[in-house]
Amino acid sequence: MVIFRIIMKKSLLTVITMLLAFWVCGQQRPITSTYLYNGLLLNPAYAGSLNLFSATLTHRDQWINIDGAPSTQALTVHNSFQDNRVGVGLNILRDRIGVHEQIGVYASYAYKIHFAHGILSMGLQGGFDNRQSDLSQVNILDRNDPLFTNTSRLNPNFGTGLYYANPKVFLGVSIPYLLTPTVFNVDEINIATTAKADRFYYINGGGAFPISRFVIFNPSFLVRIQDRNPLGWDLTAQFIFDEVIYAGVSYRSQDSFVFLTQMVLNDNFRIGYAYDMITPDDDGRQGLSYFSPGSHEIMLNYRIKFRNTKKNPLCPVYY
Repeated sequence: MVIFRIIMKKSLLTVITMLLAFWVCGQQRPITSTYLYNGLLLNPAYAGSLNLFSATLTHRDQWINIDGAPSTQALTVHNSFQDNRVGVGLNILRDRIGVHEQIGVYASYAYKIHFAHGILSMGLQGGFDNRQSDLSQVNILDRNDPLFTNTSRLNPNFGTGLYYANPKVFLGVSIPYLLTPTVFNVDEINIATTAKADRFYYINGGGAFPISRFVIFNPSFLVRIQDRNPLGWDLTAQFIFDEVIYAGVSYRSQDSFVFLTQMVLNDNFRIGYAYDMITPDDDGRQGLSYFSPGSHEIMLNYRIKFRNTKKNPLCPVYY
């Protein structure tokens, strides 16, 4: 039984790698579970929304116990300027699965319009993705096959978004990557391909509703729309206890249940954690849940308010 599981794990990794090599046109951007605590990962209009300097590190190990499974690291930094009318941010993302690695670097700019009951932010981002694939590591029969070689491609891209927030609710809409570039450097291998990154869209929202002096109910949702792919969505129910401990559960459509939490250590530091428990296939068959118990994700946030930053009573506190 142990040998059978090892063989199945290696077979699963091989299938994943082959699918990424030949069917990259349907690829997804990396999905994180602590995006609730790091809105810049989804929407450039989120830049500067906290009205203070914020830097967040995220590390995600997906499908633990499977060799070559996705591993994602992200660094986001943003701050507000000009009396909280302008936000500037930076997003650096590394994602690795099997023999494929992608590094993205994007700068964001947000202009905020202040209303009586909230702030509307309009954001733009621009940068590049560097995709590298070392297909020579894949076990193949013909080592001279031109498809299985080292490929590298640098693709510029840009995106946009809108974000509205007040102390009670928030709503965001974004298209973070508008262009659909070719993924592989086909000039090097001299083979025609339609392997492109599809465009996709995010819609997310939620609120913060006090239910007692020390407890706040913090529901939210996220809809992911990608060209030529099924609609994806998350529903989250979270509670905030004494404005120190965040704890909740989320359901990701056809994927997993997510248990997430965040703790406010002091005025400057916060730490968050999420565990994704993979759900079985709809037809009852054992899918990834047979080989992996789930995914782990950890987040560390540092924030500080500079002396020249003016206080803004409409500044979101919980998202």
